[in-house]
Amino acid sequence: MKGQRLRLVYNPYAGRRKLTSQLDTVIRIFQESGYEVCVHRASSTADMEQAAAESQDVERFVIAGGDGSIHQAVNGLLKIPEIQRPALGILPVGTANDLAYALGLPKSIPEACKVIAKGNIFRMDTGQVNDRYFVNVASVGLLTDVSQKVDTRVKNTLGQLAYIIKGIETLPSYRPFRIEYETGGEVHSEEVILLLAVNGHSVGGLRKLVPKASLTDGQLEVLIVPAAGWPETIRLLLNVLRGEKVGNGKIKEFQTTNLTVHTDRPLKTDLDGEYGPESSWHIKIGPKISVLC
Repeated sequence: MKGQRLRLVYNPYAGRRKLTSQLDTVIRIFQESGYEVCVHRASSTADMEQAAAESQDVERFVIAGGDGSIHQAVNGLLKIPEIQRPALGILPVGTANDLAYALGLPKSIPEACKVIAKGNIFRMDTGQVNDRYFVNVASVGLLTDVSQKVDTRVKNTLGQLAYIIKGIETLPSYRPFRIEYETGGEVHSEEVILLLAVNGHSVGGLRKLVPKASLTDGQLEVLIVPAAGWPETIRLLLNVLRGEKVGNGKIKEFQTTNLTVHTDRPLKTDLDGEYGPESSWHIKIGPKISVLC
């Protein structure tokens, strides 16, 4: 490890500013492990992505933040040719920390630093929607843009409860949308309220939302919830949240490496809690990325 360079980029507002009080400890652990440490305080999501995209001069790129911060880091790192791309380290200091959970990373910042310092590499799938990558989930429809609508201060105070409260507020005004997509050589068209393309099994803090999903199998798990009257819609959503999808003929679930989706009106995706491309979408498995875990 001696002489290797490590760039640490952190979101100062993530998880009740959890990292800022431990920043000196983080730097000490990395330096004692033989790394030459460069620290960058991110001023915006775009700044995180740019910092990652310009990190071909280091061997380790560490992002401290939640799933949205990891999303920005991965989109930056994948702009670097693979032969020059640093391995990604994660300090999980966000609200849900879905990817960190799926990777089995410690919640403790010092312990997570020690995992990174050991340097064990895990080759992980990514997903792709048009020209943007995601690490955990691509979604569109009911409740999927809640994370962008929640004020950072409220999120830091209430944690995951802030998402639930904001989600309930959106229910009465939500309008279903029609999609057309192809799978198994057949074209389907239906009115839906929710579409998910999942890479990891934890989504929005729900740890076993899609238990079949794998970070290494080269497949995306797709979930489609049809539109129905509100009592039936709420029941279907509860089934999804409880993981009770198998055997429910109304909720479609299948694996794919490639899916094209058209909608009856312009809609944005949510990628790992960040705004993604507007419809139509080409959803597919993206390149693998090296993660320290």
